Amino acid sequence: MYTSQAMTASLSNRLIMIQLSILIVNYNTETFIESLLVDLKEQSINSQAFEIVIVNNVQNTQLNDVIGKNAALQGLNIKIIGSERNIGFGRAMNLAAAHAEGKELLIGNPDLRMLSTNYLEQLLEHSKQHENYGIITTRQINDDKKDTSEYKRYEFEQNLGYEDQTTWFCGAAVLISKSIFDQVSGFDPDFFMYCEDEDLCLRVKKLNYPLIKINELEIYHKGGSSEPLKDYAFYHRWFKSKILFAYKHYPTDLFNEILNQLEKKATVKARLYGVIALSNIKKYQSRKDKWNAMKDCIQKTKAESVNWLYYK
Repeated sequence: MYTSQAMTASLSNRLIMIQLSILIVNYNTETFIESLLVDLKEQSINSQAFEIVIVNNVQNTQLNDVIGKNAALQGLNIKIIGSERNIGFGRAMNLAAAHAEGKELLIGNPDLRMLSTNYLEQLLEHSKQHENYGIITTRQINDDKKDTSEYKRYEFEQNLGYEDQTTWFCGAAVLISKSIFDQVSGFDPDFFMYCEDEDLCLRVKKLNYPLIKINELEIYHKGGSSEPLKDYAFYHRWFKSKILFAYKHYPTDLFNEILNQLEKKATVKARLYGVIALSNIKKYQSRKDKWNAMKDCIQKTKAESVNWLYYK
């Protein structure tokens, strides 16, 4: 089910073909989304050449209310798709893509901000220059002015034979054609949250489509807006996805070796930070939570099988 918040103006504007669908998932990030939408309204590309498809993973009307009350957003083509429950990031993105009309899909996190008014225009121009691209990203700049877009290793420092290559892009801002997204069946629904971008990039690479980074373009990504608290529950979800990724893509012997090595390390670290955390210093409590979560995920996997890793 979905409600369309589209605010199209004239018939002539509506006849402009949608080139780009910007896909966003909301989970208590309405304020961030509002700021991003204001940025998108100021982009140099014709506002009717792109649409914004937002899946609302929160079962309330706050997102609709925020957008509806902001007159500055008039003229943007916005679709809001309501989910009956929080279905996670990957499944929500797949739902958004199912409603997308654009030939190109820009998968975006809600806490992005545009650093230039021609970002979308330039991004689409680069996509035309690389007709056979698999996934495109740009520099993704955080509060520390660090680019967090590109990685050379998969989980647990593996490269799966892609030596000295970019292995995956952070999914906070990536462009993929609708045809390739459909070809790989979108995000793997087995991941609730985390590692789904890594998994998507790997499956695209396996089809010999290149990952292309445009260093001349950059976008701001705050990071962690939907999960600001780095507690045990956060780390448990994170390690669960990391282990699932390894199980899906690594040889069985390597997977088992990784689990055994990490269990030993996590057990020692959890015990160490359990003592240090008695000082009540916040960072040590977080580290204790991190290593306890890893230890518990590994031991549950070894005791019960990998079935619990899959999002049902």
